Amino acid sequence: MRGALRFALWAYAWQGGASALSWQDCGLLADERGLELLEYHHEPDPIVLGQPYSITRRFRSLLDRPIRNLTEKFQAYNRSGEAWSPTFAAGPFSRCGDQQFQTKCPLEPKAEFSFHERHPTTHAQLGEHRAVEHYFADGAFVGCAVVVYRYVPGIVLA
Repeated sequence: MRGALRFALWAYAWQGGASALSWQDCGLLADERGLELLEYHHEPDPIVLGQPYSITRRFRSLLDRPIRNLTEKFQAYNRSGEAWSPTFAAGPFSRCGDQQFQTKCPLEPKAEFSFHERHPTTHAQLGEHRAVEHYFADGAFVGCAVVVYRYVPGIVLA
């Protein structure tokens, strides 16, 4: 059954109904270039409505000093025709700690670290979405990411 679901998602994407996630490190916008985004992906990609999904992010600190407090501010958007419309925002929230969306701090200078977040079943709007994530190290804006991704309909297999 899982193979049939993957085939149906592939067929939907092949018909132009979905595209793979794309991301860009926008750290050049930061006040201090302190984080480099190395990897960003969703599983599954595209995200299937009514199904849980995960997000993996991997970073490298570019700082010559430890990061004692890493925080994130997040803004989400939906595409409406040619324009992006804001949907919700979160943060600032700590990326330091013991939760699955956090990492142990302080982070050593030049350290690589990652987050692997598991999200529950989603009921977001179908179509193209964008996330803009701003990262702060000890209060300084040190990096950001822009991510464009899709939600596709869940497929019920009888």
